[in-house]
Amino acid sequence: MSTMTPQTHRRRQVFVDAQLQGRLALALVVLEAGLLVLACAYLYHAFGEIIDESLYVIHAAERSPLLPRLATALGQTIVVCALANTAALMLADAIWGRHVRKVLAAFRKRLARVRERDLRPDEPCAAAPPRHRLLGLTERWIDSERQRLIAAREAARLLATAPTPASDALERLEAARRALPRAPRGDRN
Repeated sequence: MSTMTPQTHRRRQVFVDAQLQGRLALALVVLEAGLLVLACAYLYHAFGEIIDESLYVIHAAERSPLLPRLATALGQTIVVCALANTAALMLADAIWGRHVRKVLAAFRKRLARVRERDLRPDEPCAAAPPRHRLLGLTERWIDSERQRLIAAREAARLLATAPTPASDALERLEAARRALPRAPRGDRN
């Protein structure tokens, strides 16, 4: 008998980008509802015509079978709905892919500046990067690293300018280390 453990690794957020994914999901649901209504209306009309045409020639020897004509109308409706769904999903994929590429481009650009040891905040520009949680977290991390760098420079300046007897050097180094704020790490649980 095994005991049930809480699954802490399970994803809690349904959407990665709720605003865009919510709009896409809503658009797809509206499209499906519209397709269903149109398909039902078309089938009602097509089936009605097929039955009316067959109703008065029921005893004729040269009549076309009813079931294949009904199946053809239903098959055409299914093919049209499948094509419309495929086109809608391809469009949604293109919109989502463009959004992801924009977010990742802004993220890579910012990380390239960090790699060059440029921790200055982004200056506002006309072409603002897309708003995304990843970019906000990145900016907060860069800001905390910038604050740590400022504190480290200040501690190094204090160490360099103070007269240092050899016995006091270890105490001052420990005091400088304590003066540095510890940045929270995102990879620790």
